[in-house]
Amino acid sequence: MDRHSGKEVYLHPTHDELSRQAFIIKFKQKVNFNLQDKIKDHFNNKIKDDLELEIKESLDDLNREHRKFVKDKLSEEYLFKAWSSLTWISQGMMWNCVEDTIDHDLPRLNKLASEVLDKNDPKGSILLKDNFTPPSNIAKVEIHRQPGGFCYERDNEDFDIMAGARYTGGSMVYGAGKGRTANAGYPPTPYLIEILEKEFGEQKPKRILDIGCGTGLTTISYAKHFPESEVYGIDVAKGLLRWGHIKAESEGIPVHFVQMNSSEMDFEDESFDLVVSTIWGHETTPTILKNSIAEIWRILKPGGISFHVDVPNQAGYQGLVDQVLNDWQIRNNGEPFWMGWADSDLSKLMDLAGYPKESQITGYRARPFGTGEWFVHGAKKHN
Repeated sequence: MDRHSGKEVYLHPTHDELSRQAFIIKFKQKVNFNLQDKIKDHFNNKIKDDLELEIKESLDDLNREHRKFVKDKLSEEYLFKAWSSLTWISQGMMWNCVEDTIDHDLPRLNKLASEVLDKNDPKGSILLKDNFTPPSNIAKVEIHRQPGGFCYERDNEDFDIMAGARYTGGSMVYGAGKGRTANAGYPPTPYLIEILEKEFGEQKPKRILDIGCGTGLTTISYAKHFPESEVYGIDVAKGLLRWGHIKAESEGIPVHFVQMNSSEMDFEDESFDLVVSTIWGHETTPTILKNSIAEIWRILKPGGISFHVDVPNQAGYQGLVDQVLNDWQIRNNGEPFWMGWADSDLSKLMDLAGYPKESQITGYRARPFGTGEWFVHGAKKHN
């Protein structure tokens, strides 16, 4: 569908708002790359040797216990203080710009949602549970500092898509500010399927589950790629699921969205051929991640595949300075689970859930756009 069509389930920024977005993206890139590189150079050239003498240990082994020493030293540096201030400011600027777009575009989107809900022949479905309580790690936290958080609800709206609109608006800026050059709003699914099939062979799944599906961008893309498959997406946030539903229905794509916690899924044993997720694991607690890994194995059919792509900030992969910068993001910038994710041993979690060691994959894969890599984990369930 034409991105500029009034029927498009996407935000339509004005010319001035697009210009503001472009400025904020450049601002974020300067902070995320240039300034962070300067901090790392400053640490390596001016601080590291003296700190090693002080603690009488080498910092080259990336020992996570050394984070506190590095953090204490960097926190005294004006360069670090400048980075933290500018990082905070850039995130606030992003959300202010998003809110301005939503202010004038939400009436169009609400009208479109009403038209979708009035259809007599829906292609897919949405199931929101009145007695469902989202986990507090999502319900009570403003992830990414998104205003109101993912579970934001307005009492005077029967089908509130505000949280989905905000999430979509943030994605138009946030990813590009991290150096990703793919067009905002276009999912990485073809690339993910390419990795999946390199690891496990060509796939023809009958039933697919997308965990932590958010606004359904990747879920819809899987449904397009596998048109013969029955595709489900689960998330705990109603507003994100509503957005995904109206987007899928407006495009005539059959997807079934369900409000559900991945650590306590209602699906029957051995009921899915493919269980996937995209940047889900780093948005949840270590306990929920552990339980979810076990639940995924339970619902996989024999021969089914679990396949997940996430951020590569594992301790031992990233240097100590990067770990300290991430730790600041946890405490100040709406990324509360980054280090819990970074310290998680996915292979161990799969071992505990009964995944055969020989069927597991964990590792890093180059991103198709921008810089850096993804962290990939998964396994195939033997017949």
